[in-house]
Amino acid sequence: MAGLTAALALARQGHRVRLVDRDDSPRPADVTTAAGWSRRGVPQFRQPHAFLARLSRELQRGLPDVLDRLRAIGVPQVELIDGLQAMWCRRSTLEWVLRGMAEAEPGVTLGYATVASVRVDGGSVTGVVLAGGTVLPADLVVDATGRRGRVSRPWLQEAVDEPADEVYASRRYRTLPGASFGPVNRGVISVAEGDAYSLLVFPHDAGVFTVCFTRLPDDPGLAVLREAPAFEAAARRVSLAAGWTDVERAEPIADVEVMGGLRNRLRVLHPSAPLGLQPLADAVCTTNPHYGRGTSLAVAHALRLADAVAAAPADPRAWRAASDDWEQGELRAWFDDARLADRARAAMWRNVRDGRPPLAPPDAAPRDGATAGGHAEAGREVPHLMVLAAAGVDRTVGRAVLRHMHMVDPPAALASVRPRVADLLTRGWLPGRPVPGQEVPGPPNGVPAAPPHRELVDELGSLSGSR
Repeated sequence: MAGLTAALALARQGHRVRLVDRDDSPRPADVTTAAGWSRRGVPQFRQPHAFLARLSRELQRGLPDVLDRLRAIGVPQVELIDGLQAMWCRRSTLEWVLRGMAEAEPGVTLGYATVASVRVDGGSVTGVVLAGGTVLPADLVVDATGRRGRVSRPWLQEAVDEPADEVYASRRYRTLPGASFGPVNRGVISVAEGDAYSLLVFPHDAGVFTVCFTRLPDDPGLAVLREAPAFEAAARRVSLAAGWTDVERAEPIADVEVMGGLRNRLRVLHPSAPLGLQPLADAVCTTNPHYGRGTSLAVAHALRLADAVAAAPADPRAWRAASDDWEQGELRAWFDDARLADRARAAMWRNVRDGRPPLAPPDAAPRDGATAGGHAEAGREVPHLMVLAAAGVDRTVGRAVLRHMHMVDPPAALASVRPRVADLLTRGWLPGRPVPGQEVPGPPNGVPAAPPHRELVDELGSLSGSR
């Protein structure tokens, strides 16, 4: 996503751009077959994606014809609060559109090869060397090689590297003729918060949607969700998923896919890195995909680089300075926000799994410069995850969280609703439970209940033992 976005934006400034992709699988002829596109270098290609309002806003600002093309092929546009707009779309559909536009863009040339090294002279890049020895001259080398950051690796330093502590099991479905999607309670997705797991439903285009369970990596009781019978049994047990996957509404069109080994990783370029070398997106920063921020940040990062080049077309030092400012400012804030939420979630889920109260011991303190933005109430800090979970039971919190999750307000803006969440906790509310004494919990389409972790594990264990 970052490479295609940068290529389009730079070419439209009049630059000649060469896209080098080592994955030579051709773009499918039409969007209906794009879901079967073999993208070996993109492991998340078939995983569910939530395309946030921030992504739509970035594309509208920098590449509005991409949105026009998506609308033209029937990608649903989702109207949110405050005039915000997002979309329901498969990753394959969005990449199919971007690749097609790049292939047709004057000034962009696409070639299939592997970059072996970066050529440097006098502290600046002069091009790249391909695996076969061919040299491609360049004044700017954009590394969009994903989390491996192969091209920039000699100059990248690990600033932070933490496990996301979450594993995903997901399955894709298609609605039957005449059927509609189920309820959507979080803007572009539906969420059912369990006490030690979550269930998410991702609507896509063409009547396709994905159901996803998230759990701890060290939760053997839910590891069975990788098996289709257990996955279907669990989906029937959660009322939200049961409605979406009812046999009269939808049918599965794929096996269960598992994604693990996820990490929150932030890298910085060493001062010795040559000017004109700019790693983007996952090469610099990866966060837990639970929050759906990867594509928004990738497109935003690419467009910030294009802005810097437009402002100073012949000054790679200015490109580097502008990129560093954005990465150390907004990108770092979103990175810290994600890993803080992951720590809080993992601590709470492990407590529940091990039979302890969810909030004991206290939420882990932030490290490495992360700031909690917490609010102390009755002597207790409000865990970050609790603020996100409370979106389903309090309208004011829900509004703030929706803007936060769609990345249109900065992470620090959530501090304004922490006192409300502290009050909910004081009254005895926890994720997966109604607010005590509240007859109508939160918004009309509030988060449906999910069975307790222990009950779900017992039921899945019985299912496994009966086979």
